[in-house]
Amino acid sequence: MIAFFSYERLHPDQFQLVDKSDNWISFSKYTLSYHLGVDGISLPLVLLNGILGVVAVMASWKIEYKVPKYFALLLVLQGAVMGVFTSLDLILFFIFWEIELVPMYFLISQWGSGRKEYSAMKFLLFTLSGSALMIIGFLCIYFSSGTFNLDELSQIQINWIIPSIFAFVLIFVGFSIKLPMWPLHGWLPDAHTDAPTAASVLLAGLLLKMGGYGIIRICYPLMSSDARDLSLIISIFGVISVIYGALMTLRQSDLKRLVAFSSVSHMGYILIGLSAFSSSDLITQKLGLSGASLQMVSHGLITGLLFYLVGGIYERCKTREVSELGGLSNNFKFSSVALAISGMASLGLPGTSGFIAEIMVFMGGFAEYSILTSISVFGVVLAAGYILWMLQRVIFGTSNKDYTKLTDLNIVEKIPVLILLFSILLIGIYPKFITDVLNIGLNEIINLSG
Repeated sequence: MIAFFSYERLHPDQFQLVDKSDNWISFSKYTLSYHLGVDGISLPLVLLNGILGVVAVMASWKIEYKVPKYFALLLVLQGAVMGVFTSLDLILFFIFWEIELVPMYFLISQWGSGRKEYSAMKFLLFTLSGSALMIIGFLCIYFSSGTFNLDELSQIQINWIIPSIFAFVLIFVGFSIKLPMWPLHGWLPDAHTDAPTAASVLLAGLLLKMGGYGIIRICYPLMSSDARDLSLIISIFGVISVIYGALMTLRQSDLKRLVAFSSVSHMGYILIGLSAFSSSDLITQKLGLSGASLQMVSHGLITGLLFYLVGGIYERCKTREVSELGGLSNNFKFSSVALAISGMASLGLPGTSGFIAEIMVFMGGFAEYSILTSISVFGVVLAAGYILWMLQRVIFGTSNKDYTKLTDLNIVEKIPVLILLFSILLIGIYPKFITDVLNIGLNEIINLSG
């Protein structure tokens, strides 16, 4: 929060709040730098990390198994994600990216439920596969430029030792696994379903955004011509992700899996927004990239709230099956209202952050790929279907007599809900709060690519 409001907007340097050590690690003729900083792209995600970190801690008050270890892993996870969002050196970025895997693996495998070991290992293998592709791409950049420093890379002409499109594809696919993009999404539903509530909040709210952030931070500024050349393919994958994710969500009867598959759909909008980068019109480029960046922040808040509420419901009712829940508004009035608002934000109701992000994506994408973007709009219709279906059965359905003596969230548990609801509505009503900051960073990317 301090970093967000101390960021100089009127005369901004590209990176601010910089912490740099040029000779962090030296061996032979190679030197790695410890280089951190924030700009308009990373700053909203840093703020999101802080908000969801508080939510995750408050969602963990009832953890009883190995409590010190649990909170230590939670802190390491949040720190690693913060490192990813602030790293300005490719190797440092990769180190933080890999550190994040360790705490998330143990959080799922030790404090999860169901097939927790299977889901944790699946998450680990998928992400490590993406990491292998990423590091190959990073090494291609280094041997073509002589530096891992992102600030320097943005100011020099890279003499590629291989066709740059190969490096772009390697890095893009590595990030797309984390995003996740169809058909690389297979790890997500299982990891979400079996993870504890706090891990689900961070996984959906932050870890998925690492993929989108990496694409915008690394792929587009350094390989802008390849990003333009492949924008049609990126848009196609985005549309498939939107429609496929929404159709799969319609089939889910478990609340956690429903929210998980909806994330596949909503992350597809990021790809559609990124495809506007190929436009020759600067306004279209900015709309698409701003929409994609805002979608990351908006989705993090909305799904973080949804998973938090689902965790609260499961803790009391001991089930996540929609067919076994019903009439919760009788005893869970606060949770029901919050679930309804977050559901409406997820389907893009005007006045919420979901609407602002999606409309910017559609405006940018439609100007460049009108047919594909028009198809993706159908995802909003499908979202209305599965959200309203869920709300009708969980909140307004026939009341289950087993739940009549259960109580709603207590005062402490309501605080994270109010924080997230306030953030969702603030961005929905006054998006300038975030978009002004985003545009500062995006302007640099657009100017560099021009």
